[in-house]
Amino acid sequence: MTRSPGHVAEGMGRWWRLLAALAFLPLLLTAAPRSFLAHDEGYYALQGRWIQESGQWLAPLWWGDPLYDRTVGLQWLIAAARQLLGPEPWVAHLPSLLAAAACLVLTASLARELLGRGTGWISALVLALTPLWINHAHQAGQDMPLLALELLGFWALVRARPDGPWWPMALAASWVGPAFLIKGFMVAVPLAAMAPFTLLRRRWLLARPSFWGWLLLGWVPVLLWLGLSLQQYGPAVVGGLLQKLLYLSKSDVYSAGPLYYLWNIPANTAPWCLAAAAGWWLGLRHWGQEQRLALLGTPLLLVVLLSCFRTKTPYYGLQITPFLAIAAAAALQRFSQADQARPRWLAWLIAAFGALLAVAGVIGLWQAPWPYGLAALGLGVSWLALPWQREDRSVLIACLAGPWLALLLLVQTGLFTDRSPQMRQALAAPALSQALQQGPVAVVVPDPLSGDGHAQLILLALGTPQLGPRLDGLNALAPGQRAWVPKRLGTSAEGAALQPLASGDDLGEWMLVQARP
Repeated sequence: MTRSPGHVAEGMGRWWRLLAALAFLPLLLTAAPRSFLAHDEGYYALQGRWIQESGQWLAPLWWGDPLYDRTVGLQWLIAAARQLLGPEPWVAHLPSLLAAAACLVLTASLARELLGRGTGWISALVLALTPLWINHAHQAGQDMPLLALELLGFWALVRARPDGPWWPMALAASWVGPAFLIKGFMVAVPLAAMAPFTLLRRRWLLARPSFWGWLLLGWVPVLLWLGLSLQQYGPAVVGGLLQKLLYLSKSDVYSAGPLYYLWNIPANTAPWCLAAAAGWWLGLRHWGQEQRLALLGTPLLLVVLLSCFRTKTPYYGLQITPFLAIAAAAALQRFSQADQARPRWLAWLIAAFGALLAVAGVIGLWQAPWPYGLAALGLGVSWLALPWQREDRSVLIACLAGPWLALLLLVQTGLFTDRSPQMRQALAAPALSQALQQGPVAVVVPDPLSGDGHAQLILLALGTPQLGPRLDGLNALAPGQRAWVPKRLGTSAEGAALQPLASGDDLGEWMLVQARP
């Protein structure tokens, strides 16, 4: 039976979508070594490990003690992944990687819903090529799962219709509770940013009892967790959640002034921040009220709210990246359309910048690690070819192929995955690796540690196959017991009875010792 042209076109469309999806895989999957940043992903990975090994799933643990300075959702996900797949380092990153994949799908769906089908896959690709986003996709942190839940809720809010199916309303309400389990009180910021769109375009939801029912249902796991925690540990311990919020709202440790995000977000999303600015400008002129509220008002209010909070960090800006990617995709789509009288001066300006990058890449092949030079060279050549492209698709390819190749090289060579290579290599040395495999290793921490010492301790604990208890002093070591101890103790007179097993600059302030019989 002969297939109709419509069936052939539909089949080709499916193959094209499959090929487009394959472009994201090398940005998220890699065989490069993985190691952790001590703060904060190493912190979460260690807490997830303790939950899984101890079987104590109620409280975030710190060396056996409950520590309610943050919520427990991410640690549960890491612990569950370890329970299913084992203790390898990549397993702790799996929740963030899966959340990142969900963000790509949701961003594409949100763009299609608001701006039409042609913008969806471009928005997802721009998001995947945003440095801030790809950096956190490969971190075992709270922020990518939080972003996935925010996007799920906002996408469902946009999809909700009075006479439509029930599930968009259910998702638009029930995401809030799980998001609190991931990031605690931070969920209030995206909720407030979504409020204008909800009140002006989806007010009918607030009159539906079922909406509030779904909202309450999403909070059931949170209420159960808090109730059981209060019953077992009491308000003094669980109250640490509120104390942490008050500390961050008053502390000057992470305070950077009210204009911090006005330069930090552009710096971490270049070059797409420039295209997004053009997209938002076009949106003011051509979008309807719903599109302007969703794609311009929501991220703008997010930036204002984040700027009002005293603590400021780069990863808070991650919540802006899907909106920025959609706006940039709208600008790229318009720029690529041949019938829009594409500004030639802009194409030549991008090409000139590409030429500089290509020259820098050639120099970098000799002067810098070769992946960086090759990434700059690929990016530069792609943009250098832009003025000679005429077809819509070839213009988009010239804009996006260079950044894709550059980030692919950087991901596959471990820039975004191998966060602590010196410590990883030190722990993998044959002599130390063999010593660590011989049984539990305790940790001696007699007094408060320096910031570097604490960070090194987290990495050492993650790299120790069998962790023993935390001890207050050398006199607590039993004969034959092995432990990580600060070098100042191991080399002191009190440590004369210890047998050094491993030490070195790559281990920082720590050394591995064994108490003599």
